[in-house]
Amino acid sequence: MGIPGLTSFINRNSNQYFENLQLKDTLVIIDGYALTNFLYRLYEGQTSAFGGDYDVLAKVYTDFINLLTRCNVTPIFVFDGAYEQRKIETIMSRMSQRIQSYGQPMKSAECMPMFGSDVIFDILNDMDIPHINCDFEADSEIVALAKLLDCPVISRDSDFYINTVPYIPLDKIILDLDSNIKVMNCQVYKVEKLLSEFGGLNLDYLPLVAALLGNDYIRQDTFSSLLRINPGCFNCGLKLKRITEWLRKQHDIKSAVSNMTYNLSRNSNYIKNQINNIINDYKNMNSKYLSFILQYKKMSAYTDRLRHLKPNGKSILPSWLEYNYRRGTVNAEVMTIVTLKKIFFKVQIEDYEKVPYYEISFKIMERIIGLLFGKCESIPTLGRKNGLNIGQYKIKPYITNPYVPLNDINKSELVYRKNIILNLVGIKKLDGVPKDMELFVLVLIYWAVHTNNIKSKHMHALIVCAIIFNVIKKIVIDPKNKKTEDNNGKSVIEENITKVNKEDCLEAMSVLSNYFQVSQYYNDKNLYYKIIHSFAQFQSCVYFFMILNSLLDFPFDQCRIENFYKGTFLYNLCVQMENCDPEVFVSSKLFKKLDSLNNVYKSIIEHINVLLPVPKKRATVTQDTNNSSRSKGKKTQKNQK
Repeated sequence: MGIPGLTSFINRNSNQYFENLQLKDTLVIIDGYALTNFLYRLYEGQTSAFGGDYDVLAKVYTDFINLLTRCNVTPIFVFDGAYEQRKIETIMSRMSQRIQSYGQPMKSAECMPMFGSDVIFDILNDMDIPHINCDFEADSEIVALAKLLDCPVISRDSDFYINTVPYIPLDKIILDLDSNIKVMNCQVYKVEKLLSEFGGLNLDYLPLVAALLGNDYIRQDTFSSLLRINPGCFNCGLKLKRITEWLRKQHDIKSAVSNMTYNLSRNSNYIKNQINNIINDYKNMNSKYLSFILQYKKMSAYTDRLRHLKPNGKSILPSWLEYNYRRGTVNAEVMTIVTLKKIFFKVQIEDYEKVPYYEISFKIMERIIGLLFGKCESIPTLGRKNGLNIGQYKIKPYITNPYVPLNDINKSELVYRKNIILNLVGIKKLDGVPKDMELFVLVLIYWAVHTNNIKSKHMHALIVCAIIFNVIKKIVIDPKNKKTEDNNGKSVIEENITKVNKEDCLEAMSVLSNYFQVSQYYNDKNLYYKIIHSFAQFQSCVYFFMILNSLLDFPFDQCRIENFYKGTFLYNLCVQMENCDPEVFVSSKLFKKLDSLNNVYKSIIEHINVLLPVPKKRATVTQDTNNSSRSKGKKTQKNQK
C-alpha cells in the first residue's frame, strides 16, 4: 500500500518532520519485502537483466543482518502474505505496467528477479532471526507489533507516515555494510511533528487522515468535493491542510465517517467498509502472530510480559504446513492460491515474442493445485499472454493415485512423496546425486526435456554454475569441506568431489571470475533474448518445483537458489559457448589441466544422461514464437489430466 505523493512531500520538508537517531540496543520491526526490494535496487549493479545474481543478494542480506547484530539491534522481519481480493485492480495495473516496461527492447531498468526476495528466508532461518510470513498484507501486524514491543518500524511505505509508531524510512539509514561500526545513524519520523505543522489534530483521527488522502483501496480523488480540491490534485500539503481543518470541525469519529460518506454517489458501502478496516487496523493492539514470534530465543526476554496475549484469528492452512509457511519455507504464493484460488505470474525479463516463460511449468502447477484442493474446478492463472497483453490460462488439478489429503500428506511415506516428483520428471529413481543437489538435478532434467535443452549450452552453463558454488567456492573457503573421511557407499559424483584439491579450485576461480561481470555482449539484442528466455523458463521450473516440494513436506532437500544460479555468469558463459561444443569448451577452456574438477563435471554430465527419461511422443511447451502462444495455451489445457 501507499499514499500517492506523501513521501515526496515529507522528503521536501524532512528537516521539520525527522529527528536524528543512533539506532542501537533496541528491537525493531522490519517490513521484510520493503527491505529486500530496497537492498536489491541499491546493490543490483545492473545484473537484473540476467535473472539475478543471488549469491550477491544473499551476501547483502547477511551483511545487513550482521550490521544490526553489531549494533545490538534485534530485528523482527514481517512479510506480506497472500494478495487480497480488494487489491486485484491494483495488482493487475502494476502487472500491465511491468509487462510494458520489461517488454521493451534491451531491458535496462531494474527488474526484481524471481527469487530476489525469497533468498532471505533461508538466511533468517540459518541465523535464527525472528520473522513471520503473514496471511495477508503485513502493515497492520507491523504496527501492532511495534506498539506491543514499544519499538520503531523500518520500511519504505508511505502509510507509516500516518501512524503513531516511530518510523525509520530505509532511505534515511546510512548503510555501511562493510565497516565494523556499532551504531546505525538514521532519521526517525514522528507524526506529531507533521500534524503540528497543520494546526494539530487529535491522534484518534489519524485513520481518517489516511482514508481522506487515499491509498491502494480508496481512490485519492474520492473526497475531492468534500475537501474543495480538484480531482487531479497531487499537492499533499494542500490536501493535509484541508483534511486537518475539516476533521477539527467534526464532533467525533462516528459522525466524521458519516459526513465523509454522506454525499458519495458511487460505492458508498465499499468506501465505508474500507474506512472501517483502516480504523480497526489503527485500533489493533494485538498480533495474530505474536505467539509464534515469541518462540525465537532472541525474544525470550519478552515472553513473560506478553504471554497473556492470545492469538486472534483461525488458521487457514493445516498446522504442519502453517508452521513452515510462517518460517518462510513455504512460499506466500501458496496462501494466494488457497485464499483467492488464482495464480498471478511474476513479470520477468524474457523474450516477449515467444510463449510466456511460465508455460513450461503448467504440469508442475497441476500437481500443486491437486495437492491443495483435490478434485476441483480449474484454477485461473493471470499473466503475460500473446505479446505484451495480459491473459488468463486455466489449470486443472492432477490427482495422485492413491490420493492423500493435504492435512495428512506430511504423515505419508517418504517414497510416496518422492514419487510424486519423480513421476512428474519422468524418472523412476534418483541415485548417485549429493542430497543438496537432488532437487536441482530433477528440475534440470524436467526443464531440459521440456525445452529441448538436453545438450544445450544453457544446460552445461547451469552445471558449471552449480560446481562453482557447491564445490569450488566451498573448498576455497574450507578445504576440509570435501568430507574425505569415508568414501564407502559414495556415488561417483560424491567420490570425485572428495578428490577435488584446493589448487585446482583457485586456478579455476581465476578463470571463472572473468565471467562474473556485466559484459559488452549485453548490447546484442538477438543474442541476449536467445540466451535469456531459456533461463527464465528454468527459474520458473525451480520456483514451482520448490513450492511442490514444500507442499510434500520436503521429500528432497530444498534448493538454495544462490548456490545454483548466478545470472551474469550464466549469460556470459553462454555467449562464449555460442558457436562451439559446450562440453568441449568447459573441459578444454574452463577446466583445462584441472583434472579433479573435470572429473566432477564429466561425472555429473554422464549421470544426468543416464537419468534422462526415455523420449515419448507428447505435446510439450517449447520455445515457440508469439504466433503460437494462444494455441499452445489451449493445447496445454486440453492435455491436462
